[in-house]
Amino acid sequence: MQPHSPSAGQPAPLSHDFFEFLAVRAGEQWFAVDVQAAVEIRGPETFNRARGEGRPSLTVREEALTVVDLRRLSGLAAFESACPAMLLVQASAEVLALAVDEVGKIESVPREQVRAVNPLGFVFCSQSIALGAQDVMPLIDPMLLIAA
Repeated sequence: MQPHSPSAGQPAPLSHDFFEFLAVRAGEQWFAVDVQAAVEIRGPETFNRARGEGRPSLTVREEALTVVDLRRLSGLAAFESACPAMLLVQASAEVLALAVDEVGKIESVPREQVRAVNPLGFVFCSQSIALGAQDVMPLIDPMLLIAA
């Protein structure tokens, strides 16, 4: 009897030993987003600026999505009305449009490198990923993006 393997077009089973994330950049700072929260990678986008106290929005397939500006959240100058790249992220029942400078590649690390600490203090990150003796990458919590 042969072991079960996924059919063509079927996703591979998740590994509980490794954590996969998508790297995104705001300015010079790289952040991680759990691949399971990533919905879609988009290229350059122009979005509607907010009026008053509201947030900017982006229409994708006739659905208005809230734009979350990672540059602004990181303490950098905000995007005016366009960004070089965007990542759509699932945050509970809501999909958010995360405006970034760059979407990197999917990376995988042993799960024990995910730490329940946020040494850089970003309010939208509750964990980080250890990438060496001194290097860490903040892990974005999509639920915290809603309130940020």
